[in-house]
Amino acid sequence: MKATRGRILLPKHFVRNYTREPCSVSRKLLKCARIFASLLRHLCAMRPSVKLIRRLALLCVLLLLLYGVSPYFSFWRFTVALRSGDRAAISSRVDFPAIRTSLKKQLVARFAHVASGHKRWSKLGPTLIDAIVDAYATPDGIAAILSNPGALKNLQAPHEFQFSTGKNVNWLKVKYAFFTGPRTFVVDRGGIKLRFRFTGTGWRLNDLDLGLGEATR
Repeated sequence: MKATRGRILLPKHFVRNYTREPCSVSRKLLKCARIFASLLRHLCAMRPSVKLIRRLALLCVLLLLLYGVSPYFSFWRFTVALRSGDRAAISSRVDFPAIRTSLKKQLVARFAHVASGHKRWSKLGPTLIDAIVDAYATPDGIAAILSNPGALKNLQAPHEFQFSTGKNVNWLKVKYAFFTGPRTFVVDRGGIKLRFRFTGTGWRLNDLDLGLGEATR
């Protein structure tokens, strides 16, 4: 260490080890402070997003609840339409092409044993089944089936077929009603299973299981 004109000259290694090192540490601290500040700003910016996610989650839960209740409400509206005899309301809640296919399939199975023993029935049977299906695949026909299931279920021979409308359906006979899939819902009323399916326009009746196949056993 030397003195020159009132100044003290420090050794070079001292300057290198004790003056530069603090500057390096300060730069690191400053860098960490900047990173921390950036992280704080990022967290502050995320607060609205967290609230939005919570709101979206709550909205999804509400939509699921509404969807879970919707088939029960639709079924109730269906019963109201039947009781009031509102054909337009019934038609909007029934998929008649699907109902027609379902009834025809069940009647064919129901009279399969008759067709095997009577040649005349084998010729007239399909025509008669089509006539029965056409008669019952209507708003009044749906009401008649639900008010008197025996009209089809206990039909023993072609000449016993009688069509009668009925709108006073006793819905106290409903045993259960629940989902069978994400878009399917079933109601069991007195052994008759009404199957509803969710479409773009809501829940619609697309199958009436009368248990006609079981009647032949």
